[in-house]
Amino acid sequence: MTPNLLVVDWDYFFPTPLAGAPRGEHDALYAWPAAEDPVFVEAVWLRRLRRFRDAGVPLPRCSGYEAFWSRFTIERGATVFYADSNAWAGQLFPSDIGGHGPWASVHLYDAHHDCGYRLEHRTFEAWKAAGRIGAGDWMLAHHWNGSALHVHFPPWRESLDRPAESPLIPVAMALDPGCGPVDVPFHAVYVCRSGAWVPSWCDDQFTAFLAACPANPVEIPHNRWNHPRPDVVRMDDLGRARRWGGCRREPGNPGRPGRR
Repeated sequence: MTPNLLVVDWDYFFPTPLAGAPRGEHDALYAWPAAEDPVFVEAVWLRRLRRFRDAGVPLPRCSGYEAFWSRFTIERGATVFYADSNAWAGQLFPSDIGGHGPWASVHLYDAHHDCGYRLEHRTFEAWKAAGRIGAGDWMLAHHWNGSALHVHFPPWRESLDRPAESPLIPVAMALDPGCGPVDVPFHAVYVCRSGAWVPSWCDDQFTAFLAACPANPVEIPHNRWNHPRPDVVRMDDLGRARRWGGCRREPGNPGRPGRR
């Protein structure tokens, strides 16, 4: 068996200008710094929600996910691992499902390529020397292990021509059409919520997306999260929100790029 890993980042379904979506008249509402810590995963979203409400702009929601799983062949008995951060995908190998060696291929569906950014590491060798797997570079671990890498960007992304996002390693990248069958059988699936990039008011949609996956759901054992995020916002419907707990003032630039 030559196993293949499918990785789906929830922000694939949440268009933003910073990730390459077409520019619009409300771009300023999406000028979000991001980092994987409790402030950016949880505390900032109520403040951001209020900005949309104050501007009279409907809350943006995820879209295009309802028929996503029907495109894929997921082997009987496969496991769908899930957590908040995509960094965990860099620690999943065939040995986690009873196999050995590298994945034959890793296919990522994401608004970002996760193959390392030169603002953080100049080269692949520099990343290896740093000895850390993060949400923006976890694909490097599978490159190092000998897997073929494929990144599929969402159909709402305008183009692949984003020089500032040049990956550190060779990787096949393409704009996904968002429909049609994918001719690769998958033996394991990993899904991440991307709580620093996708709002808390979309958590109900993520729950439905995960439940619809035709595989056995297993939460990553060391994943730490609140889901849904009740201490920030709980949506009764898109017309009203209730605050559940405190919300700290949103900080400025966190000191590292909000990339993955």
